[in-house]
Order: sequence, then C-alpha cells, then structure tokens
Amino acid sequence: MTDHKNRPRPLSPHLTVYKAEYSSMLSIYHRVTGILLAVCLLLIGLIYKVQAYNIEFFALFVNFLSANASVSFSLILNILVLFVVFAIVFMLAYHMSNGIRHFIWDYVLSTVSKEHVKSTSYMVIILTFVIFICLVLPVYIS
Repeated sequence: MTDHKNRPRPLSPHLTVYKAEYSSMLSIYHRVTGILLAVCLLLIGLIYKVQAYNIEFFALFVNFLSANASVSFSLILNILVLFVVFAIVFMLAYHMSNGIRHFIWDYVLSTVSKEHVKSTSYMVIILTFVIFICLVLPVYIS
C-alpha cells in the first residue's frame, strides 16, 4: 500500500514542451520590473531617512570616501552609480510603456487578437527604448 508513495513520479511535461511567447515574457518582465522599482523606491527612501537623522555622519562618510578614494575606485563607483541609474530609468520606461498597453487593452479595446498582441509587443519594446533614450540622453550629454 505504501509502495506507490515511494515511486518517483515524472515531472509535468508542460515546462519542456511550452514555448514562451512575447506576451507572456513581457508580462513576466512587467511584474519583475514593478517589484524591482518598488524595492528601489523603498531603498531610496530608506537612504534619505538615514541621511536626515545622521547628516553629520553622512557628510563625514562622503568626505572620507572622496578624500581617500583613488582615481580607479572613484571611476568604478561613478560607473556603478550611472549603471544603476540607467537600469532604474530603463525599468521605469518599460514598466510605463507596458502599463499603457495593458490600460489600452483593458479600457479601450474589447477584444485582442494574436496579431494585435504581437504587434503591440514590438511597439512596447520600441517605445521602451525611445523613452529610455529620451530620458538618458540629456543626462549623458551634460
């Protein structure tokens, strides 16, 4: 009677057979970027909260880093900060453009066809890069 519980059972084949589509991948990325943007917002708020209470310590820490930092460390730190800012801007641009698409699907269109899903998926990707470049280019130039 307990023999059937100990037998290894096969895994569900849907994971190996399933072909990921644009809409499903964009939906997953939309959720991931939403979570990451919320975490970034919480971290930025936490940094400002700590900075508000310990302004003298924060000023000493920044002065210590700038005075004792070598050129390579300072360059690496600046590149890291620039990368994080660009990643946040890219996630924001993607999340916003895909959110607009879902808003149009939910409140403007009554039915959505497969061709419409595929074409709007490409439009979301293109709009993401356009918004990202428009937001980053003025910062990068100056």
